[in-house]
Amino acid sequence: MRAVNDTSAELRPGTRAGRCRSALVLATTAVALTACGGGDRARTNHLGFEDGVAPTGEGLTTIQTVLLYGVAPLVILLLIAGLVWLPGMIRSSRYRPTRGWNAAPLWFGGPADPAAAVESAQTGDVVRGGASGSW
Repeated sequence: MRAVNDTSAELRPGTRAGRCRSALVLATTAVALTACGGGDRARTNHLGFEDGVAPTGEGLTTIQTVLLYGVAPLVILLLIAGLVWLPGMIRSSRYRPTRGWNAAPLWFGGPADPAAAVESAQTGDVVRGGASGSW
């Protein structure tokens, strides 16, 4: 049996899972910062008046509007859902009703050395209750 606090060892920076998670966070940050803009576009004013004159233009087409307000939020939502769902699918040690339990036993709140704790346990007169509630 392993203790509960040993499960955090899987995500430490020195482990493979920790390095993969760090690389994913770094790549996501780089893509987000790149998508936020930079260069000449960041210095121009596309949202307001320049020299008291309203900007002219044709605006968005129907396809651009659907992409901007419909598809883009859906893609962002699916990306976030995928990032939440993926780690659980990778681990995938869970109970299936038609199969037996195949994960290693886990003792919550147990001592550091379970075998020694079981051997040194004090047994004695234990008063047990029952369905009638008499102790």
